[in-house]
Amino acid sequence: QAAPNPTLCTTYGASAMAFDQRVFVSFNPFNVYVAQADVKPACVLRQANVVPVLQDRGLINKKEVKQCKDNMSNTWAFVGDLNDYPQLSCVYRSEDAQNEFLSNPKLGIGEDVYDDDREMMRKSIKTGLTEGEKAVLKAKAAALKLEKDSVDL
Repeated sequence: QAAPNPTLCTTYGASAMAFDQRVFVSFNPFNVYVAQADVKPACVLRQANVVPVLQDRGLINKKEVKQCKDNMSNTWAFVGDLNDYPQLSCVYRSEDAQNEFLSNPKLGIGEDVYDDDREMMRKSIKTGLTEGEKAVLKAKAAALKLEKDSVDL
């Protein structure tokens, strides 16, 4: 409901959230500073609807549509009302994204079992357990063995 132009958005795309984030990196000494994100209601248009929604309104032209496609981006998104100088962005839909809200969120830390492009992309993936995880499991196994031994007595 908070999406800009909610009826148009649900008809021609999907409501979304836009995160405006700034990251500052200092070099001497090296540090990374992150500002709090500014979250705004947004709308992502389906690719087939970019021309009738944005170009026909004169918000973007043919050259901008072509440049967006040429840069491997595949659609447009906007923040703000389309009738009042919206902020338009040429966006790329990540094929690698998964909705971690619908699965085990622990699997989303780094790479997970749902990634099917690991070998092709030569992604570095942690295999097996860390030494810390092994120690915890060993301690749990020892505790379970002690419990079992005491029950058998």
